Amino acid sequence: MPDLYRVSRRLILRDHVEAGAIRSFTQNSGWTFLGDIARDPERGVFYEAKWESGDGGSVHYVVDEFADVHYMVVANEDPEAAEEVRSRIEGTLAVWTVDDMLDDCYVHVYPAGWAKSLLRLGAGAPWHALEAVVAHVVFSSEHQDTAVRRAAVRAMAYAAWPEFKEALARLAHTDEDPHIAWEAGRVLEELEKAGVSEP
Repeated sequence: MPDLYRVSRRLILRDHVEAGAIRSFTQNSGWTFLGDIARDPERGVFYEAKWESGDGGSVHYVVDEFADVHYMVVANEDPEAAEEVRSRIEGTLAVWTVDDMLDDCYVHVYPAGWAKSLLRLGAGAPWHALEAVVAHVVFSSEHQDTAVRRAAVRAMAYAAWPEFKEALARLAHTDEDPHIAWEAGRVLEELEKAGVSEP
């Protein structure tokens, strides 16, 4: 858990939610704009804007080019205050629910759409594992297409759940694609360094 309380997950915004709608929403909420960080692809830095939410917390808007999503995150030492802001965001802006993201995963048959939906699901995963999400990501990690398996590894990295350790170890030692095996090994190492333990 981070130092500041954060909502249970990144709030992934639907593609049609534009910058103008976000700007109007933050202004109507009375939040104070604190600044932004310009994207820097060479350094792996995404565009991020930050507001003070008036309750001792902050709200962040991030354009994640790696997962091809944009999302909002709430941070606050007071869980109730953070939940109130989270609820306001979900009630005003079009946000992907976890169930919607999971349902969307089952719509795609072709690798490109499958991989995109996996990355979105991983980026929007809650802090604690959900069995249905774990099952789909692990199943996808055994797909014959390398793009889908790679997306599954990256979804595991975003979620950072201990429930993925076994699948990551398998991929690191047996995947036929050396790049996927290497990436799976790195994600597993990061989980170990972070002290993520088995459930």
